Amino acid sequence: MEKTEATTFQTTRWSMVRRAGDEEDPQASESLAQLCQLYWRPLFVYCYGTGRNRADAEDLTQGYFTQLLARDSLRLADPMRGKFRTFLLTSFKNYLTDVHRQGQAAKRGRGATHVPFELDLSEGYLIEHATEAEPELAYDRQWARDLVQRATARLREEYTASGKGEWFENVAGEKAGACGYLELAARFGSTEDAVKSFALRVRKRFRMLLEREIADTVASPDEVQSEMAYLAELLRG
Repeated sequence: MEKTEATTFQTTRWSMVRRAGDEEDPQASESLAQLCQLYWRPLFVYCYGTGRNRADAEDLTQGYFTQLLARDSLRLADPMRGKFRTFLLTSFKNYLTDVHRQGQAAKRGRGATHVPFELDLSEGYLIEHATEAEPELAYDRQWARDLVQRATARLREEYTASGKGEWFENVAGEKAGACGYLELAARFGSTEDAVKSFALRVRKRFRMLLEREIADTVASPDEVQSEMAYLAELLRG
């Protein structure tokens, strides 16, 4: 049976959110770990941008994801109430307020089950981006960068698997812009029109992957295009 758009849309990251919040689901820990990997960088950037030092921001981010599982907080997440990243940031702000009120250190793993993921802060640009704008805007921008990074990685994998990895790198990857289409055509033993056609297919496929990523975080397919416009605005900034 062929899936309809509505059916396909229901198999989104919101399904992952529900599994992560269901302690009886055997995939709960795995789903929560995936959510952590997808969203820890935007939340870390927000936390660091509020004036906390790097170590505290790291610990608070880990502590937040730990309490999501411990307190069953994900059961409150409802796609009909808005975007998942908005829910997550609001929830994180509430967590930071609670930690401040209670005077807790919120050290990683204290008093709760450890979440199976690691914070890789080797990319120094995270620190730079955390202080470049208001924390909420920095959070959204990091979300946008991570989304584009995931879509690009997926695209690279697809073209590499199909034997067009070198074409991809020269047209849209790390070597893009180093030489023109005519030169690439000569290098690949093809035609300029073929290279242009390939570039067009890459752009269309990239947009499709971005739309799929965005569809995972909104309540309705109707919201995807407005989110795409916001994504473009964030990346221009």
